[in-house]
Amino acid sequence: MITIPELNQVLYDLFTCKANELAKKTEFVRRHRQISGANFAQALVFGGLTQPEASRKQVHQSAVEAGIKISLPGLDRRFTVKAVHFLKALLEEAMTSVLEGEGRGLFPQFNGVYITDCTQVRWTQVGVKIAVRLEINRGSLQAQLTDIHCNDQKTEVIDRPLPPKSLHLGDLGFFKLDRFRKWSQEDVYWLTRFKIGTTLMTQTGEKIDLRSLLEGKDEVRLPVQVGARNPIAAFLIASRLSPEVLVKRLARLKEQVRLDQHPLSQAQVDLQEWTIYLTNIPNLTFEQAFTLARVRWQIELLFKLWKSHGKIIISRSADPIRQQCEGYAKLIGVLVAHWTLLTAGWNHDRLSPVDALHIIRDYALSLRQALFRPFCKNLFEEILYALQNALTHAPRHSRRKKVPLAFQQWYDFEESFSLSV
Repeated sequence: MITIPELNQVLYDLFTCKANELAKKTEFVRRHRQISGANFAQALVFGGLTQPEASRKQVHQSAVEAGIKISLPGLDRRFTVKAVHFLKALLEEAMTSVLEGEGRGLFPQFNGVYITDCTQVRWTQVGVKIAVRLEINRGSLQAQLTDIHCNDQKTEVIDRPLPPKSLHLGDLGFFKLDRFRKWSQEDVYWLTRFKIGTTLMTQTGEKIDLRSLLEGKDEVRLPVQVGARNPIAAFLIASRLSPEVLVKRLARLKEQVRLDQHPLSQAQVDLQEWTIYLTNIPNLTFEQAFTLARVRWQIELLFKLWKSHGKIIISRSADPIRQQCEGYAKLIGVLVAHWTLLTAGWNHDRLSPVDALHIIRDYALSLRQALFRPFCKNLFEEILYALQNALTHAPRHSRRKKVPLAFQQWYDFEESFSLSV
């Protein structure tokens, strides 16, 4: 668990020594002037966290508050290609820190529940892909920048080691039998949607006709062998969709066909009324598998938080270079916000990520001022405790009966499922 003094040291090092070192390495700063790597990064990161849609004048005011004595036109001229390289390097440096919270007691059956996914960040002329692995219980976040055209399967994050008895959730973009086999051998649990076209066999090696197997049944669960060569032992879990859900799925498929300009295969047509999972978790019912699969949505919500509320792709400038500078700075800002919330003890069942981000914005400037005033040794801790108090006493989620919230379903899963059964 990351403590308040440890977070203080991580942020201080990142926004002073590391920032200055990377500014010289990328040649953003060649000799000491009014602007250093440290104060430029502090101005853009904490200013962007506080005011993600800041105007030029507001950005300049953040720079002044960070100790930069420069005119507004002079600051504008510092948004260069070298500034982009500097802030991108600082973001990559920040991504090397993997900080964990205390843990929220979620899914105690597993030694961590990990979700991996990628998202694209596009500005006017360029873009980048971010591969992220999120652990849902302790909140640790591993991230990597890659080329925007890089296939998800080739990102380095997906193949980072997982602890034994942990669970991994991923979408079909990460469906790979060799990886599932490796995880099974390492005692790592995995759950994935079934990829149409994957060979399924019985335990005796007979090929399964999935359409025939499902015909006339509402729910199926059976052990299978997955893959034609060197098959993997797994469980197939499937359930027929209700008419209402089927209508929605057909509408989504129709829209996807329109966008892709590619017709559905016959297998897709045959299996569209079913939700099908593959997993190596024993004793799992369809309802339990469905609850676990929906946990993967948390990483989509994280990306939405970054884009819609962190405004990482939004800039009031038409200059593509400045857009990238502000974008990388705001990405660092959302990482800092994530670490701060973990340290302050934020929980899913108490407050939504959006509401938590709004609260932390009220403290962002105070945190920056506290970080870089070494003569006020306890100020950072005092502000963190005040933030912790604000998060603790914010209005809690109200439980729902008809449409339960995600955390309610997680608690129900914990009560109903045991790996030892």
